[in-house]
Amino acid sequence: MFYFYIFVVVCAIVNIHCQSPITPHDIRIDHYKVDTAKDLVINTARPRFSWKLSVLEGKRNVHQTAYQLQIKSHKHQWDSKQVMSSQSIHVSDIGFNDLESNTFYQFRLRIWTTQSNDASSWTEWIHFRTSIFNIHSYLMNKKDSLMWIGSKQITMNELRKEFVVLNDSPIQSAIVYISGLGYYELYANGKKIDTSRKLDPGWTVYEKRTLLVSFDLSSTIQVVQNDLL
Repeated sequence: MFYFYIFVVVCAIVNIHCQSPITPHDIRIDHYKVDTAKDLVINTARPRFSWKLSVLEGKRNVHQTAYQLQIKSHKHQWDSKQVMSSQSIHVSDIGFNDLESNTFYQFRLRIWTTQSNDASSWTEWIHFRTSIFNIHSYLMNKKDSLMWIGSKQITMNELRKEFVVLNDSPIQSAIVYISGLGYYELYANGKKIDTSRKLDPGWTVYEKRTLLVSFDLSSTIQVVQNDLL
């Protein structure tokens, strides 16, 4: 009787382990790994999604049969529904409209495989944002509201801007765009932003092309006095 109970318990554990659904991992947007980028910025209106299957050890000939993607911003939501496809690399033609520039997005993913008729669990919502796709058009449309940062009381190589955020005007998002031609350091309220970035952005033939970088300062800007340097 003792050996009988041990046998039943072991079989139950093995059966549960083998039937657990395969989940997607190593998820990427346009080659960027989503689990290693703290502030993921996408530069295209139609990004490509990629992922891998977390196949259990000892399982062979398991492949994807379908996937489902959901994408949302503060204004729009989109759902691919179940797409019957084994493709898991550079998935782009999934029916959603082009992403808007300078916008925060979230997406999540689940898949179906030959291992089970049930879908895997959803991934966590993955956050990313888009850059300004056409900087020239953006500047032309915003030229009446743009404000240069500078002062006559500091040296020309130190640009500074102070501003106040009122209590009745909560910050929803705050993005700074910089083109420092490889020589700049950004501080917000006395704190250096991203100490890992050096000689940023990359060098180009400046007469033809100038790159820019952006930083999400939404959690840095305070209600009251703020200082950008």
